[in-house]
Amino acid sequence: MLGKVDVIYIDPPYNTGALHFAYDDKFGPNADASHAEWVAFMRARLTIARDVLAENGVIFIAIDDNEQARLRLLCDELFGEENFVCQFIWHKTRKGKALSRVARQVTEYVLCFAKSKKLLGKEGLFGSEPGADVANPFHHRPNKPRLITFPPNTIRTSMDDGDYQPGIYGDPNDSLSAEVKKTFTIKDGWISTELEVFGRFRWTQRNLDAELLGGDVEFHIRKGKFRIIFYKSNGHKAPSSLLDDRCGVGTYEEASKELEAMLGCQSFIYPKPTSLIKYLIKAVTINRPYALVLDFFAGSGVTGHAVAQLNSEIGGYRSCILITDNSGKINGRFVEDAGDQGICSAITAVRLKKALTGAWASGQVDGLPGSLVHRKIARYSSDLSEFSEDGQDLVLAA
Repeated sequence: MLGKVDVIYIDPPYNTGALHFAYDDKFGPNADASHAEWVAFMRARLTIARDVLAENGVIFIAIDDNEQARLRLLCDELFGEENFVCQFIWHKTRKGKALSRVARQVTEYVLCFAKSKKLLGKEGLFGSEPGADVANPFHHRPNKPRLITFPPNTIRTSMDDGDYQPGIYGDPNDSLSAEVKKTFTIKDGWISTELEVFGRFRWTQRNLDAELLGGDVEFHIRKGKFRIIFYKSNGHKAPSSLLDDRCGVGTYEEASKELEAMLGCQSFIYPKPTSLIKYLIKAVTINRPYALVLDFFAGSGVTGHAVAQLNSEIGGYRSCILITDNSGKINGRFVEDAGDQGICSAITAVRLKKALTGAWASGQVDGLPGSLVHRKIARYSSDLSEFSEDGQDLVLAA
């Protein structure tokens, strides 16, 4: 398993000082010891995570304000500062704590590091399709003015045919005006000659030449203000650093409703929405149909559910390994293995089975593709070699 995992998503204990059903997230008798113990707890696990990641793999770690700063420093050390990708901000709730006198916290974070950022390459992370019908401005006010040369017949325009003289086109007092350096000709809706134009542009000449070589950009000049716009017909847009309903990502409230509909009860505190995990995994595996995903804080099993949904929606055979314990509360006390009342048996496994079969507590829905293998293990090897040849869609280890 070493070096073979494409995506790791984990939602570790946040060190809030409260006791959750899945994990004891109270570390140490005082604040200083608590932080140190939490960092040590995470260091051991993230060291293994780094080793099992593929060279072009990516890890996503959910976290809140309590340990966000320390987690970033720890990941800088283990993965390298140069491999930091993004700190996503997730809009976790629509309301926040109404009684808060300081600030209503409505966001959390998802820290993202690559095993090797260079190997993500030009493809990067996927956020959405390019939207070939959406115009993008070539002018960009914050940039310094630069001279750009467009080859003949690369820009469409609605301007009348004929020869046009050098000069400033647009409002001279507007920083987005453009200065044409030499005469150009328009014929049949195209600028048929070379266009030399000086202004505040989004790209350098090198960027422009590369995009023209790729053949997936269409340029237009709008009549009147002489603004250059372009349409992308290939490639994709990178994901937004703000994860909210505008990119299809839900909140705690929606996650709780979904889990209750599946299980028939409110059995998990603050579950993550399937849409959040799906968005993140898709960002890495859009072109990796056989990707392997790992979650070693499986909790409610949302990562496995998200992988199955993604396979159903865009095709592919992505597989997922989920690891969690089977602790639970019996007669008011937490025990390490609570049998059929434990988190793995009563929540994680049940949720995954219902996701695949569609047999939700609220009624039958369409099942998702895949199969489930559920294993009980006393200890797993640091390289997860026990799972390397399984070949199943979802493997749940407790």
